[in-house]
Amino acid sequence: MTRVPASGSCAGRRVLVLSPTPTHPQDYGNRKRIFQICSRYAEEGARITFVHYPSEEEWRDTLPLAAERAMKQAWVRYYTIAPTRPPHCAAQAGHHRIDEWWDEAIGQFLKWLFSVQAFDIFIVNYSWLSKAFEYAPPWTFKILDTHDKVSRRREMLQSLGLDPEFFYTTDEEETVALRRADLVWAIKREEKEAFERMSPTPVLTVPHLDPARALDRAQPDPDGYFRIGVIGARNNVNRMNIGEFLKAAEPIFLESFAPVKIVVAGTVCDMLAGLDYPFLELRGRVKSVEEFYRTVDCVAIPMRASTGLKIKTGEALSLGMPVVSLAHAFEGYDPTDRLHMLEDFDDMARALVDLSFAPRKSLLSLADASRRSHARTAQLISDSLKKSDLMAREKSRVIAIAVDSRAFVAGSIFNLALRSLHEYLRYLANVTVVVVRGQASDLVGNPRAVNRYRRVIAARDLSGLRAEREALSALGVDVFGVETWLRQVEPKVVIVDALHPALSRQALPGGVVISRPEMIAFSQGDAGFRVPAKGFRRAFVAAPRRSHELAALAGAAGAGVLQAPCFCRSPDIPVAPQRYGAPTLAILGSRNGRAVALAVAMARAWGLEPLIVYGLGERGTGARTSAAALAADAFVESLVAGRRAPPRFALDLSLGRIGLSLTREVLERLHVPVLSASASAVHRSLETEPQPFVVGGERELWAAIRAFALEPEETHRARFEETWRDVERDRGWPWLWRYCTNLFNAREVE
Repeated sequence: MTRVPASGSCAGRRVLVLSPTPTHPQDYGNRKRIFQICSRYAEEGARITFVHYPSEEEWRDTLPLAAERAMKQAWVRYYTIAPTRPPHCAAQAGHHRIDEWWDEAIGQFLKWLFSVQAFDIFIVNYSWLSKAFEYAPPWTFKILDTHDKVSRRREMLQSLGLDPEFFYTTDEEETVALRRADLVWAIKREEKEAFERMSPTPVLTVPHLDPARALDRAQPDPDGYFRIGVIGARNNVNRMNIGEFLKAAEPIFLESFAPVKIVVAGTVCDMLAGLDYPFLELRGRVKSVEEFYRTVDCVAIPMRASTGLKIKTGEALSLGMPVVSLAHAFEGYDPTDRLHMLEDFDDMARALVDLSFAPRKSLLSLADASRRSHARTAQLISDSLKKSDLMAREKSRVIAIAVDSRAFVAGSIFNLALRSLHEYLRYLANVTVVVVRGQASDLVGNPRAVNRYRRVIAARDLSGLRAEREALSALGVDVFGVETWLRQVEPKVVIVDALHPALSRQALPGGVVISRPEMIAFSQGDAGFRVPAKGFRRAFVAAPRRSHELAALAGAAGAGVLQAPCFCRSPDIPVAPQRYGAPTLAILGSRNGRAVALAVAMARAWGLEPLIVYGLGERGTGARTSAAALAADAFVESLVAGRRAPPRFALDLSLGRIGLSLTREVLERLHVPVLSASASAVHRSLETEPQPFVVGGERELWAAIRAFALEPEETHRARFEETWRDVERDRGWPWLWRYCTNLFNAREVE
């Protein structure tokens, strides 16, 4: 199992990588580069999903099982997309169109993948696959790793007398690819400058470089030769450059009687078999670059013209080899010796002659220069990747929902509320569910719910987490300290359905916090709490109904008040069948209140069975009445789990008390007729003892309960139909959508 570290600049982030090239085995330069990029993100704490669209020759007619197995082990998730068209087709016109090699199978796969998983960063390798960006949501940061500049490539090859090969296009077509990305990686400075002229998309230089590692120095050749290593893959550019170098070097080597031997390795040897030089040795394919370089004294990079970066240069620098190179072949790396910047093949041949006669310590000096070049280039790569991370974070659209673990348990009010909220917001931003309270076993025991929410974070102090940590990792759940996660990810919006101390400690000056006190109260089992506000850009409390209690809670935090239901649409609640007996009247209010006691007596007088539903954390015995009583959370849980039939009627005497507002919303969404006691009809505080009940309100209450008992069901339905429709219009939710949209757009403009 791939282990994802919980620290680093990308901790908690999901990175999707699309590549036509595998990462295993690392026997080619482009494979090494892609592997190194993925490894770097993984080391910084990101979860890597690698999508391979196989276009290389060995994958066309066979399935390299060992390579596939290695990639599955290396990355958190690995997918292969089967090609549905021939790869690497010739240009239909003078140049390839940028999407000429596109396979719609990639698009169909990405459409599905983005619908079931959420990603922060999407890296696409090669410009000819840039159409993939069109399938990513706008909040996914899109990086195009170009590897090579493909425009004007045909003209460059023709200037060398070579037939055009692989992919080549025009500036206009490559500009289309660049504009699709949020960030472009150029493999060397020269291409960065060209891309910046072509497109307004930001460009960073990210060369390829293997980690520095010591290589045992080769012993002197017993026959006295100075062995010069040249390595290359089978392509016409390598064949042309090596051939021209050997031709230019032959008279210089012979006239100086230099004891040199040019040792060529790699599949390019297949294309050089007809050459006959006394100083040339064709080694052919080798098991590894390291093995080859242990047998030579220095490395030559004879490349006067080509595209992209010379990864063979980076390999030699990484191994600390003495390097002799033309200036063109060193582009993208930091030269630290004049032998890194030779002008032409004649200069290179003379420099190699001088080295062959020089004291061996001169090679040590040249090797030191390679190590310095490696260090400088490594710093450039590190700086560019850190800047990429910063840009991705600045453009991120993350909405965090802090929840109770019971949100993953089917049949709970927490589950219904989270499903409703997540479905509403998932098309607006990258939504992350952060479990800050409850039991880790609730997640492990409900894997389908974890998959539904696509991205889930478990707080490190969640109860029972240590025992369930491996199981959580297998489900793709990351474990973080809440404060650490908030600091690293910096969500733009935090919706609080459950409290955690870190929400009040960690400052998010660019973020907005929206607390939902109804859900918090159900999570806490009590209405006595404070909502987070300090350290956020803005703070709000959102509840289905306004009340003095809600206003006091918001005022203590310095937060605004939003009137919004807890559900964006009526949840699918299984309705238990009504039992025989007297119709039930649910009375929402204090079980110690005089108004509630009076309503109980009236209900019984008209043949109704009263049930008191009281607020969370309410103290007292309820001695005023012998009626059955349930706390709001127990009552609602029994309703949504289908264990209790909804009451026939309900009377709300709570004046919007926290916990009872959600109870009322659930009843109205179940089409239960609910009547309210307004503040003008009763004393402004029914819950405060020993205030008497207002007589005028008593008559209204009597009439309402009488109507419940005597009027036919059709009359009640007609009377409350508009109220039920109004609840289902979900007023308040469009405000949240508009507010978040404006917030994200403003950030992107900034």
